[in-house]
Amino acid sequence: MREDIKELLKRYDEIGALILEQKLDEFGDRLDQKPEGVDDATYEEYIQRLAKEETDMATIKLENEPDERLGDKSMREVWDEMTFEEKTEALEYSALNLDRGVPQSLVSSIASEPSETVRDYCGRIIGECAWTEDEMSDENVLFEMQFQKAIACFDVLTQMKEPCFIQAVLDRYMSYGQTREFVAESIAGYVEAFPEVSEPYLIDIIEGNTETGLEGPCEDVLIMLTEIGKEHKTEEIYQTLRHAFRYMTNKIYAVICLADYGDDRAVQMFKNYINRNQKTIERDLFYEMMSAIQHLGGDISDIQDPFGDFQKKKGSN
Repeated sequence: MREDIKELLKRYDEIGALILEQKLDEFGDRLDQKPEGVDDATYEEYIQRLAKEETDMATIKLENEPDERLGDKSMREVWDEMTFEEKTEALEYSALNLDRGVPQSLVSSIASEPSETVRDYCGRIIGECAWTEDEMSDENVLFEMQFQKAIACFDVLTQMKEPCFIQAVLDRYMSYGQTREFVAESIAGYVEAFPEVSEPYLIDIIEGNTETGLEGPCEDVLIMLTEIGKEHKTEEIYQTLRHAFRYMTNKIYAVICLADYGDDRAVQMFKNYINRNQKTIERDLFYEMMSAIQHLGGDISDIQDPFGDFQKKKGSN
């Protein structure tokens, strides 16, 4: 890899880190302005998210403005002058070595290359990357770092508006009993970017795995379908979430998803379930369902609490 490009990427990473540190300090000084009802831990996550968002905006601007050190060219213009092989070499270096990952301008530049060339490259990288630690062949490479190359390719495909690997990605994901959370999130980002393509595949997965109790990767698939449904509500999605509630071993996932989806028809379904299972319902599931009913605008005053906690609270007032 060219040394000037390596130095450019290192400098980009260092500047991004400085901006993020500055933003974290800035938001950290506003602890006395935290929203009501937000605890310290949650507020810490809140300021980190805001700082990251502002840092992303600042670095995108940095990537697209002329720089004297680049001969009055922007980073994007530098990428556009490189060959496809040089760009992908820079992408892989960034994925493996930069704290901020691949510059968005580099992702966009690769996405502008001929579609077939980019699809072939991304398909190869995503296919070759280990999706679990068990698939790693090199003990000297961290799994988390190697998978960053696949994540970068998902970003490129999303930028291209190219859903061609949706089915293959879901098929492979479903072949594992369990994967790391960041792998699931990366898959979800790509899948959810193409709701029209992904929805039927996700529904088929849920409907085709009821006999297994919809455990493991099916739980992640249900969350993906819910996220798509929140922006693109369909009767098919609601009925699939309802179907999942009926057959899931861990029904809490389905309850949370139905609440997030936001269809108040679920209220009566939850009430009926509670009434039928007064003697067997688990405490965690019961209170998750109570929370979901309230979230959906339902009335919980007519629900009998099998654990007596409501009565205890009333008696203490």
